[in-house]
Amino acid sequence: MSSALDLAGVLRAAPPEELVRRLSGRLLRASSVHDAFDLADTLLDPSSVRDALSHLDRTQLLVLHAARTPGDTAALRARLDVAWELDDASVAAAADHLVEVFLAVRTGESLSTLDAVGERLDDDAELTPERLGAERPPVVLESVGDVDRDALDARSAERLYAVVIEVAEILRALDRSPARELAKGGLALPETRRLAEAAHLDVDDVAVVLRIAARAGLAASGPDGYATTADAVDWLAASWPDRWESLTRAWLASLPAEITAVLDQRVETSWGEPLAEFTLWAYPAGGAWIPERLASFERAAQLLGLTSGGSPTSAAVALFREGPGAARARVAELLPDAIDEVYLQHDLTVVAPGPLAPALDARLRVIADVESAGLAATYRITEGGIQRALTRGETAESLREFLSGISLSGIPQPLEYLVQQSAERHGRFRVSAADPTATDLPEGTTTVVSAADRADLDTLEVDHSLTPLGFQRLDALRVASRFERESVFWALSDERYPVVLVGADDAETAPPVRRRPRRPTPVDPRDPLREMVDRLAGASGSAEGDETTDRAWIARQLDAAVKGRLTVTVTIAMPDGSTTHLEMEPTGIGGGRVRGRDKKSDVERTLPLSHVVAVSSAS
Repeated sequence: MSSALDLAGVLRAAPPEELVRRLSGRLLRASSVHDAFDLADTLLDPSSVRDALSHLDRTQLLVLHAARTPGDTAALRARLDVAWELDDASVAAAADHLVEVFLAVRTGESLSTLDAVGERLDDDAELTPERLGAERPPVVLESVGDVDRDALDARSAERLYAVVIEVAEILRALDRSPARELAKGGLALPETRRLAEAAHLDVDDVAVVLRIAARAGLAASGPDGYATTADAVDWLAASWPDRWESLTRAWLASLPAEITAVLDQRVETSWGEPLAEFTLWAYPAGGAWIPERLASFERAAQLLGLTSGGSPTSAAVALFREGPGAARARVAELLPDAIDEVYLQHDLTVVAPGPLAPALDARLRVIADVESAGLAATYRITEGGIQRALTRGETAESLREFLSGISLSGIPQPLEYLVQQSAERHGRFRVSAADPTATDLPEGTTTVVSAADRADLDTLEVDHSLTPLGFQRLDALRVASRFERESVFWALSDERYPVVLVGADDAETAPPVRRRPRRPTPVDPRDPLREMVDRLAGASGSAEGDETTDRAWIARQLDAAVKGRLTVTVTIAMPDGSTTHLEMEPTGIGGGRVRGRDKKSDVERTLPLSHVVAVSSAS
């Protein structure tokens, strides 16, 4: 086997970026690491090794046992005695993984397990080579033909559509107001309930669906909490299958390697108890993480419409066998086609008998509030919505044209009346910036609101909800405020006043982007792993190395050999410029010298450290 001395050499030679990648899956105390030997000690700490062993599959554990005596792939394969089929490619892949996660080291073609790792293997009676190799994988009680995939697909179709709707409604809710996060992480309960109500989701599923959206790059945590990203706009305009594919593609990429590994072998069977049994067999030391990780995977898969009753749909099988594109093609067959016609009813409700085309849905949402989202969505047109549309540039005529174009039942008279009345009322309150050269305005006036007639302004003045704006009457048709015109505009709009924003030429302008209170910008989170690797790079000196750094490295190697009672090969510089090798067991270092027993002659020797030019493990 190999020692911490060998591992320290591997760590010192690894490029920084590679080191960050390979260490990301290991349990570390990064703050205590200052050089390669500290890192080797941390990686070989019993708790870190046990955690790493819990994520090794059965084959990797067997190869780890076999490599306690160094050997190449063929030699390792010859030592394995297993009750199932195992080829050289599987053994080679297992060996590569063990090197990748620093549980074994490779010298040439030979693999060697680290001593401390072997000791942890011996701690668990369930991880002996005999037990690992004797237990066969659980029997598959159902074949692909036993599963009625068409029936599963039919049952999952509604769920496939529902998850797209749920993510869309959460994104719209976040766009209206970001979701506040707790200092310790996670959403505040009131925010979770708000998103659950918006998406018609169970409160317990909000976090799962939000994570799905975040992984797809549609939402992100920022100074204001969780909010939508720029990509959300394009996603909301995409087709239903494309929306589903982007969510599922991102979710697939985020799955732990252990989950994708077991699904590669059991994707077509039930994802419930049978998958759990196989995972526990495949990862014999993984009992601490398997139940929670599988439960999280299965819940997300269910919400994405990939399972029905615990069994994978054809879209799920296609996703893991052929990729997201193939899964999307299957989902496109299951989802209903988008429609472009609705029923307009006398009570001002709009009923969409199927999934409304995204562009029509977006335009309808401006003038109507969503009462229920789903395969048959219901909207309700309001005066406030029509006022919003008019403010954005619509006219009574363009709204009539839009509504008649999508209506299967014409425009009911109450709706026709509402559109006409709203258009007549539109702009009765006009908000403008105060003229800085005006002499008839109170000191500090920033905004002026004018009304169509005196009665309208009287109503504005006695509205208690607007008291904070501090309106001061200027004349029969104007009031002044010390607040900026954007704030005044949104305050009036929230109270459903038919308000418009006007510029210096008294022409209507587009409504402003609504400002939200911002929290202090958070400090960029520290990356302890990256900081540790940077310290190692600094401790290792320049790429070419320098004499001081090399001497310090040699001293640390010899010190590790003393502590571990290891036999090492010491390369010594001779006076004539040549070098010679001495196999010795160092017993002490001090005074610029190293003492140790010469293994060949079995005598004690003392060497000047200045003459030692290299140290390596004895072969």
